[in-house]
Amino acid sequence: MSGAPLVVNGWALFAHPIFLDQLDALTAQVEALERKDPVGYVKKNATKRLAAIAKLAFEVIPQDPTRPEYRQGDTLGPEHKHWFRAKFFQQYRLFFRYHAQARVIVYAWVNDEDTKRAYDSADDAYRVFRRMLDSGRPPSDWGQLLAEARAESERLRRLASGGRGLNCRTTEVGLPTDATLGVRPPIPA
Repeated sequence: MSGAPLVVNGWALFAHPIFLDQLDALTAQVEALERKDPVGYVKKNATKRLAAIAKLAFEVIPQDPTRPEYRQGDTLGPEHKHWFRAKFFQQYRLFFRYHAQARVIVYAWVNDEDTKRAYDSADDAYRVFRRMLDSGRPPSDWGQLLAEARAESERLRRLASGGRGLNCRTTEVGLPTDATLGVRPPIPA
């Protein structure tokens, strides 16, 4: 099933390479913490963030990505109202887009410890993400965003299934089982 999307609650999930790079880096950090302290690593911020991101991306958001709480208004500027975000741990944001008719969600970026939500800060999560959008990485165009994310389908599946990357047992997050993975008809660009 190479290239087949991960499907959760009827939504095909995709992730832009920027988001996947962040998950890989955070996962490596958590794995290093686990090697260093096999018991105490679960209490570390990085481990908790990884668990929260996994729960949001693979469980909470696919329940209903249209929830009003995900709308960000003009925070990114009126030209970027089509972007949504899930808030967690007060200062963290996971940015995504969805296509309701096609039932597709694309995760684009999640801020880190260096880009926490902080009003009037140059490193504020929204300011950083807006600069990224303005530079075209990730692209704001739906077709281009989906194409770049679709190319990483297998990588997302590996992360979600606990392969090199996200380990369901480590983060104690109820990730979808193989039974929820499936092939869907072609998704419109």
